[in-house]
Amino acid sequence: MYNGEKFKIYLLGIKILKIKKIMNGIFEVYLFGLPLFSCRKVDNRVKINILVLQKIVDHYKKVFIKKKNEKSRLEILNKFKAGEKINICIQLSRPGMWNFDYLYPILKNNKQFNVSILIMPDALYKKELQQYYLQKTYQELKDKGYSPIVGYNFETNKCIDIRKEINPDIIFYTDFWKPHFYKEFYITEFLDKITFLTEYGFSVRQDEKTCNFELNNLVDAYFRPTYVHLDMCKKLMNNSGENVVITGSPKLDCIFDTDYKYNDIWKPQPCPKKRIIWAPHYNKYSPESMYRNDGFWVLYDFMLELAEHYKDTVQFVFRPHPVLYNYLVKEWGQDKTDEYYEKWNKLENGQYFDGNFVDLFGTSDAMIMDSCSFLAEYTATNKPLFYTRTSTSRLNLNEFGEKLFEHVYDTEGDLVLDIENFIKDVVINGNDYKKEGRTKFVQKYFGKINGKTASENIYDEIINFLEKGDI
Repeated sequence: MYNGEKFKIYLLGIKILKIKKIMNGIFEVYLFGLPLFSCRKVDNRVKINILVLQKIVDHYKKVFIKKKNEKSRLEILNKFKAGEKINICIQLSRPGMWNFDYLYPILKNNKQFNVSILIMPDALYKKELQQYYLQKTYQELKDKGYSPIVGYNFETNKCIDIRKEINPDIIFYTDFWKPHFYKEFYITEFLDKITFLTEYGFSVRQDEKTCNFELNNLVDAYFRPTYVHLDMCKKLMNNSGENVVITGSPKLDCIFDTDYKYNDIWKPQPCPKKRIIWAPHYNKYSPESMYRNDGFWVLYDFMLELAEHYKDTVQFVFRPHPVLYNYLVKEWGQDKTDEYYEKWNKLENGQYFDGNFVDLFGTSDAMIMDSCSFLAEYTATNKPLFYTRTSTSRLNLNEFGEKLFEHVYDTEGDLVLDIENFIKDVVINGNDYKKEGRTKFVQKYFGKINGKTASENIYDEIINFLEKGDI
């Protein structure tokens, strides 16, 4: 009997022989369910290994590596207890993924910590886009006064050796999906280190897909923003969320900092105007099982017309998802894409902006959008937000997203008409009728936990882990 990747022989209903294809050119043979041998083709020769011996060797190799990793991790804890320096490496790959402006100085203030920032290339994208993201992220951090390390040499096409360059004891991850990583930076290369995950975004969609990746389960502590997210992890993660700690979102610390001084990034106007952000996503090609945000493809001309129509009372910032540009180049070509972005910059009351979202949010009056993380992050400012749902959109909200969406303005059928009504009624006339409910939601889900900021909570958990070896 042949079934897909397996060949089986039965006698009187008893499985005698099974040949299992592992990958192209590699097979394993089992007799009465016991491993017999494996064979692979190498340079036109068939190489045979006694499978039972191979399995035994592999098992003890894993046991040896696990014990070695445990020993290395224990040495890190002992270093900390002995007052020795602990090297911390924060990893990120794209603009907007940095959420450590408040945690970084707290860590630096501890003389026992040596903190490095590593910008790794994003393996999911083509080299040109990897290089663009890396350079833009580097400049973003330099402008903030940090000294980031570039993790890739595009001339030699090689990743830096983190162990030699940084020798981290602790690694902070901001992303979790394996396709974004070169293997040199992925967690399975650092199981002898202490690892933490602070997601760069605020999860509002499909936790059943996003919270249970390998990295999420492997890190020592997975810092999440609310108790709703903890409950989802308990139900959805392979480890039942045993490594999850609720800290709040460090990305939002500045929004609730009454002493924070926002930079006004808006184009100067001859008179005061309402300020609206348009933040479209890009993914009209997502599979049926995933959310779909395709408002841009319906609205890109209309939003320019709207900006022109309201030029005397409203100014707009076009703040698309960073990947939209690459998608447009594929569909429209370079010239048309650049022309579209430039149209926004040429408007007297409009501009394209891809910088610090915090300054943009803090100095705005409202947002029109269909992005993901911004749903929560802009709601935290307690300003009105309109979601551009189309006839083909798929929200696929998680439990937290469903609670939040009750306080978001949404279309009732005619998207273009509803956007204009939102601008006239809610933004210009100030009839923000969702404000009372939104205020209660913000107080309930975005306030301090344990009376501390998210960054303070994360720092406490780091110290707790180094002292006790557990979260």
